[in-house]
Amino acid sequence: MTATALRLVTGPLTGPMSRLSRQTVRVSWPAYLGAFVALVSGIVLIATTVNLLASVDATLSRLGPAATEDQRRELDDLTSMLGIMSAISLFLAVFVVGSTFGFVVATRRRELGLLRLVGATGRQVRRLVLGESLAVAVAASLTGCLIATPLAGPALALVRHIGLADQHLVAPSPWLAWSIAAPTGMAVALLGAWRSSRRAAKVPPTAALREAVIERGRPSLAQWIVGSLCLGGVVATAVVAVIYADRTGPLFALIAAVLLPEFVVIGLMCFGPFLIPRVAGLVARPFVARDVAARIARDELRAGVRTTASVAAPVLAISAIAGSMLLALSFTADWTSALDRAHLRAPLVVQTDGDQQALTRVRDNPAVRLVDQRHVVPIHVDLDGFEREDVDAVDVATATVARGLRATKGSIDDLHGRAVAVSRSWTTDAGKGLGGSLTVRLNGEEQRLRIVAVVPDAPDLYGDILLPADLVADQVDATPPSELFVMLHDRADAEAARAALERDLPGATVFTGDEWIDAVTAQTRRANNLGLTILLGPAGFYAAIAVVNTTLIGATQRRRQVRTLTLLGATPDQLRRAAIWQAGFITAAGLVLGGITAVGLGLLVRHAIATDLVGTGVTAAVTVPWLPLLGIVATCGLLATAAALAGARHPAP
Repeated sequence: MTATALRLVTGPLTGPMSRLSRQTVRVSWPAYLGAFVALVSGIVLIATTVNLLASVDATLSRLGPAATEDQRRELDDLTSMLGIMSAISLFLAVFVVGSTFGFVVATRRRELGLLRLVGATGRQVRRLVLGESLAVAVAASLTGCLIATPLAGPALALVRHIGLADQHLVAPSPWLAWSIAAPTGMAVALLGAWRSSRRAAKVPPTAALREAVIERGRPSLAQWIVGSLCLGGVVATAVVAVIYADRTGPLFALIAAVLLPEFVVIGLMCFGPFLIPRVAGLVARPFVARDVAARIARDELRAGVRTTASVAAPVLAISAIAGSMLLALSFTADWTSALDRAHLRAPLVVQTDGDQQALTRVRDNPAVRLVDQRHVVPIHVDLDGFEREDVDAVDVATATVARGLRATKGSIDDLHGRAVAVSRSWTTDAGKGLGGSLTVRLNGEEQRLRIVAVVPDAPDLYGDILLPADLVADQVDATPPSELFVMLHDRADAEAARAALERDLPGATVFTGDEWIDAVTAQTRRANNLGLTILLGPAGFYAAIAVVNTTLIGATQRRRQVRTLTLLGATPDQLRRAAIWQAGFITAAGLVLGGITAVGLGLLVRHAIATDLVGTGVTAAVTVPWLPLLGIVATCGLLATAAALAGARHPAP
């Protein structure tokens, strides 16, 4: 009988449950230490995110009416990015904390069975577990907020250092983060403990008499329902995206690849105690015949299915979410690069760098036949309210020749006067198409423009909204072109023309068409990497803490098995190897399931891209971001191994 059980048996079961819960946490604090660490980390993450979001509002309030439109737009974009980051971080926090609390309850099965044996009802046990979780949540909320408060300043400095905001962000009041993060943390803890408390209430009194427990790996009815709905919804969405890829386009597949991994992770973890130990067993199969320590590790994984699922949870979550986003954004960059190559006709591209005389000098070159200017002008577009948008002002005569501008619906020749052309992706996103109308504000006057053409996507050559240059002539004349797409005479030598333009334009950069596409694609990938670092950085850091935390908890809860193996003759070296094998098998199982998720959603994006490029005469390259993907694998493996070694350093008494 454990010390905790003795304390509970002699304590007043009919007394206040809150006092009994606090006593339990004080006595059995090692069991709840991992849950405490996971919750503290989650609250620090939530509080820091709240501080960042509040700083944007505080900065806008400080600027007041004096804020320029560019400043407001920059801060709005920052708010959107931080919102997505907070959603991913909150999902991971709920997921990991809930899994950890379930882990704690599973490891106290004998103790809870002893309570039932001495007369505790299922309702009392449930209230006891919820009370313990609340006690841990209160302590963790206070600790997490105290840690997050001094981190607000460095976090704001980091945002400015990496270039997310050019202006100085005002530090908000710390009480806002406290008022949001602390209740959220307690709600997350109670949400995670609620299902565990129901399972604890069903522990039979006979569990107190069992020295070894083979945990049930079959999902409950609720798990069957939730898991089937999540995985079924993902499959249904994927089927729709595949069947209607020619209508939905790559944009729908990209959104699916960003949003669906969370549902896949929830679905897989509903079947986790059944699925993950079997996957880990398959991973272990090549090794069990060669090393007895590997066989011991595999058998422990099969016996402690809930422990196995809980330890694999953070690995599965971060590998599925991060892997899917990495592949989706990389394949999207391949798609835009292929679209550029399919449409670009100009052999030379000049980036003017704001040189007002660049156009005249290029036109004066005798080898140049035609110059197409790209002008991006800001206007206000009415999409559920007027918002500033950067749109392309195009000269149809030159853009059709140099940039391959054409219409898939309607006629590009009708793009003059009060007319507008839009990209295919824009029609899907905005719900407007050929024959519709778009209200814009030009020079303070609202104008209703008719959509006369839908053009193929080519984001680097032109934007989603194209206006005729004559409609915004004043803005075009006042703005130097960002790029000049240069067409040469039939017999002109491209290299000689390039050399001549480089001499005449010392402040500009002259590319060949392929070089310009490569440079733009590389810039897109750098921007994607920065965005992923911002979106996934906090969640990845939290997942790393969770991997170490759950691995250490698992090592602590195996002390009884370690004692038994020691009595049976296992050496310390064998026990250390068994711990390493076990961490490796669990991590590999999480990475396999997360990898399958990422690959599946990546293939969905590739199918949409291939369908979209049919008839263009080009195919998209396949650029797999091996370095960051292998970095996820290596980091998870190293963290789990290090934690397993740390947990195995102290032999069982």
